[in-house]
Amino acid sequence: MDQADALARFARILADSRSPTTVRLYVGVIRRWLAFGGAVDRLHRPLLEQWLAGRRAARAAPATINVDLKALRAFYNTMALIGAAPQGESNNCPIGRRVPVRIVRTFSDDQVLAMLAAPDLGTFCGYRDSVLMRVLWETGLRASELVALGLGDVREDAIYVASGKGGRSRWVPISDELHGLLQGYLALRDTTRPGKRAALWVTHRGLPLRSRRSVWAIVTRHARAALGQAVGYERVRRAARRRPWSGQYPHLLRASMATTLLRHGCPLPAIMQMLGHRSLDSTARYLGCDIDQLREAIAKHPRHGSARLP
Repeated sequence: MDQADALARFARILADSRSPTTVRLYVGVIRRWLAFGGAVDRLHRPLLEQWLAGRRAARAAPATINVDLKALRAFYNTMALIGAAPQGESNNCPIGRRVPVRIVRTFSDDQVLAMLAAPDLGTFCGYRDSVLMRVLWETGLRASELVALGLGDVREDAIYVASGKGGRSRWVPISDELHGLLQGYLALRDTTRPGKRAALWVTHRGLPLRSRRSVWAIVTRHARAALGQAVGYERVRRAARRRPWSGQYPHLLRASMATTLLRHGCPLPAIMQMLGHRSLDSTARYLGCDIDQLREAIAKHPRHGSARLP
C-alpha cells in the first residue's frame, strides 16, 4: 500500500471514533513521520528513536510528543486492522513520558468583567464580542464548540452542544441574565441580514465566523486591550522558551469557569459534564488537581456507589 492510500484510509477509519480536530492532528503527525522515512507496514524502532530525538531537540513539549506517540499507535493499529502491517506492530512504540501537573492559569472575576466591558457595546461587533465572551465564561465551551453553535442550540435555560470533543453532545445551563443578553444579540443579528444562515455567531455582514481562530482573535484582542499585552504571560514565555504567547485566551475563560465552580463547591460530576470530559481523570488533569482528592470528594456525592441517601 502506498503512503497516500494509507493516509486516506487511516483518516476515514479514525473519523468514526475521533473528532475532526483529532483526525487532522493525527494525520499531520503521520504525514511528518512518513516524510521522515517511516514505513507504512513497519514501525522501525531505531528510526523512531531518531525522529523523537529530533522532536526533543526542537524543544517539543512532553505532552506534544505523547500526542505523536498516540498518533503512531493509532496508525499502526489501523494498518494492522486492514492487513497492511503485522498485528501488534504498534507495540514497538514506546510509552509516553509522564507530563508534569500543569499550572492552571485563569482570569479573576475582575479581569473577566474588564474584558466584557472592553468592546464598544454601541456597535454590533462590540456587543457580539461581549456576549460571546460571556458565554465562554459562563458555560466553559471550547472555542470550536462555541463557533459551531446554531440558532436552535440556544434554549431558555441551557445551550445544547451538538457535537463536542469526541462527538459527544451535552447540555450546559445558562443564567437568565445570559439568556437575555443572547436575545439582545439575536435581535442585532437580524440587522446584519444573515438570510437563512443557521450559524449563531456572524460578522457585521451576516457571514458566519469562520473557525475557532476567529474566537481566539476576538477574545485575545479584548483581553489585551483590557488587561495589557498578554496579561503578563508573554514576558514569561519569552524568557523561558523565546516564544511569544500563543493567545489561548478562550481556554483561560474555560478554565476560569471550571475553577470558580470547583472553588464554590459545585459537584465534580457536574463540572465534568459541563466541560464535556469523558472521565473524572480528565477533569483532574485539566484543573491541575490531585486525582485522589477528587475521588475522595466525589465519594460524598449521593449518586456515588459508596454513598447512600438517608
